[in-house]
Amino acid sequence: MTDLTLSLGKERPMPGILPKQLTYVLGIYFAGLLSFTAFRVILLIQEFHQLHFLPTDQGAWIVLKAFLMGLRFDTVVSGYILTIPFLLLAADAFAGWNSRLLYRIVFWLVLAGYLFAFFVSSADLPYFHHFYTRITMSVMISADSSGSSTLGSGMILREWRYFWALLPFGVISWFFFKRNKTLLNNILYKPEGFPLAAIFRSFALFAILLFMGIWGRFSFQSHLDAGSAYFSDYGFANMLGLNPVYTFGLSYVNSLDGKKLDAHFMGDGEAVRNVQTYLNIPAAQEFNSPIARQVAFADSVSSKPNVVLVIMESMSANKMGRYGNPNGLTPFMDSLAEQSLTFDSVFTSGIHTFAGIYSTLFAQPVVKRHHPMNKIAPQSGFANTLKSHGYSTIYFTTHDDEFDNVGNFLRANGFDRIVSKNDYPAEKITGPLGVPDDYLYEHATGDLDQLAQSGKPFFAALMTGSDHGPYIIPKYFKPKNKEATLGIVEYVDWSVQKFLDMASQRPWFGNTIFIFVADHGASLDKRYDMPLSYVHTPLIFYAPQLLGAPQQLNSLGSQVDIFPTTMGLLQLPYVNNTFGIDLLREKRPFACAFADDKFAVLNAEYMYVSRENGVTSLYHYRSGDVKDHSATQPELTEAMKTYGESIFQAAQWLRKNGKTGGQEVNW
Repeated sequence: MTDLTLSLGKERPMPGILPKQLTYVLGIYFAGLLSFTAFRVILLIQEFHQLHFLPTDQGAWIVLKAFLMGLRFDTVVSGYILTIPFLLLAADAFAGWNSRLLYRIVFWLVLAGYLFAFFVSSADLPYFHHFYTRITMSVMISADSSGSSTLGSGMILREWRYFWALLPFGVISWFFFKRNKTLLNNILYKPEGFPLAAIFRSFALFAILLFMGIWGRFSFQSHLDAGSAYFSDYGFANMLGLNPVYTFGLSYVNSLDGKKLDAHFMGDGEAVRNVQTYLNIPAAQEFNSPIARQVAFADSVSSKPNVVLVIMESMSANKMGRYGNPNGLTPFMDSLAEQSLTFDSVFTSGIHTFAGIYSTLFAQPVVKRHHPMNKIAPQSGFANTLKSHGYSTIYFTTHDDEFDNVGNFLRANGFDRIVSKNDYPAEKITGPLGVPDDYLYEHATGDLDQLAQSGKPFFAALMTGSDHGPYIIPKYFKPKNKEATLGIVEYVDWSVQKFLDMASQRPWFGNTIFIFVADHGASLDKRYDMPLSYVHTPLIFYAPQLLGAPQQLNSLGSQVDIFPTTMGLLQLPYVNNTFGIDLLREKRPFACAFADDKFAVLNAEYMYVSRENGVTSLYHYRSGDVKDHSATQPELTEAMKTYGESIFQAAQWLRKNGKTGGQEVNW
C-alpha cells in the first residue's frame, strides 16, 4: 500500500485506542452534541424571561434536567445523520481500503446533514418566539396556497427579527466545519494498526450504541418520543429539551402518512351524535347536514342593517388595557368596548390568519394542520346567508388576495367582490403586507359609500395587516412607545378610531353594526405551552343606534359564534349549518382552539390541552396555576377531552363529505 504520509511529507501519527474511522465518528458525534447544546443555550437566553414561571428553589434543577433531556433528543438526531457515514466507514475498516475518496464523501455527507440540522435549529429560534412551539412542517402550511410564496418571502425578507438567527447558524456551522476538517485529516493520515477482530468488536459495540441512541432508550419496549420531553409542569422547560430537527423531521414523516394528517379520535358517527347533543340538535334531520337547524325569530324585521366585520391581525385581548395590559396601547378600543355589546371570554379557533378568516366568516373550526381554504368547498356562513336576504357582499384585504387562497375561496362562497393590493394606488403600498390599516379603512369607507347608494344592505369583511411583522408604522403617526411591537398596537388603535370617525359622518352609519374581532392573538403570556394570549380575543359589537344600552358579558364564546350571534342581532331567519351558537340566546359549555400540534378546550376556569405527543394537561388558567389538575378533576378532564375530540372529528367529517354548504328551506 502506498505510504500516503510520506508522499505528502507528513509525519505518521501513532495508532489510537480505536480504529481511526470510529475516532472520526465519535469526534463528529461530540461536535454535533456541542453544537445542538449551543442552540439550546441561545434559545434559553432568548426566552430567559420565561424562567420567572419556574419556582425559585427548583428553577436551576428544572433547566438542567431540560438540557439533559435535550442530549437524548440530540443523540437521536445525530444517530440518523451518522448512520450512513458510519456504515461507509465500517466497510472501509473491514475491507482495509483506506480510501481517501470515501473519506471525503463521508466528510461532505456529514457536513450536509449537520448544516441542514443547524439551519432548522436557527429557523426554530424566531419560530419558537412567535408560535411558542418547536418548529414543525407547520412552517410550510401556507406554501400550498397559490401565490403565497411571494408575499411570504416578502414578509420574511423585510422582517429584521428573523435575520439575527443567521448569526448563530454561521458561527456554529463554521465551528463544525473546522472540527470536521480536522477529524478528516486525522483519518487521512493516521495508519491502521488494528487486527480485524478488534475492528469487529469496536464497530459492533458502536453499532449497538448508535442504534440505542436512535431508539432513545435502553429498553426495547418503546422508543423515545416527543412526549418524553414533558417531564415537568412548566411548558418552556419541557419544550427546551426538544430538538427542533427531531420535531421537524417527525412532522415531515407524519405528513407522508395520510392517516396521521387526519383526526382519528373516535368514530365519525359517534362524533356527530355528540355534537348534535352539544348543540341541542335532534338526531332526525330534515337537512343534508346532521348539524343544520332552522332559526327563526318571532319579531318581524322592518329594516336590514348593514354589517361591517373587522378581523384584526394579531389583536390579542392581552394587548388591551381592558384585559390588564399596563402600557396604555388601546385607549380607543378600551373606550369602545364600554360603549358596545362586548364579550370578554371569547377564544379564536386557531393561531393562524387563515384559521381566523375561515372560522369567523364560516363558523367552522379548523382541524390539525389542515388549511381549510386550500381546497374550494361550499360553505354556509355570512356571505351566502346574507346574500339570500338581498345583501351585497365585499371583502377587503391589505395585500394580494392569493395569499392563503383567500380570494378564490371567498369568491366561490358568496362574496361579490374582493378588494386587494391591485385596487390600491401604488404609492399607498408600504411593504409586503400592502397598505397600512388606516388607508384600508379609508378606501373601504369609499367603497361602502358606493354600495350604500345602491339601496341594498351590505356585508363587508375587512382583514387588517399592520400588526404583523415586518411592522411598518406610517411616518404620520407618532407612537408613544419606541418599541415597534408596542407602537404598532397604538397605531392600530388610532386607525380604528379614525375609521369610526369617518364612518360616523356617513348616512349609512346609523343602520350599521360594526364588529371587531382578532384573527388570532399573539404569544405574549407564555405561562402555558398553549398560550392563552394566542387565542383570547376581544369581541365587540358596536351600533349605538341599533343595539341599545351597552353590555359587557363574560359568557364563554368562540370565534365560530360570531356568525349566529350576528344573525340573532339582525333577526333574519336562516339555517345554521355551523358549529356556532347565538351567544345572546344560547350557552356553550366549552370553546375549542387548535394550534397545529395541540388543541385546547376551555370553560370559564379551566383549559384542557391535548398534544400530538400524547401528553395531556388540565390547567386552572383563571388563577394562572401551571399545575396539572387532571388527576384531581377526572370528570371535567374527560368531558373536555370528549368535547374537543368530537368537535374536531365531526368538523373533519362534514368537510370531507361536502356537508358544510347552505341548506335549502322554505320560510
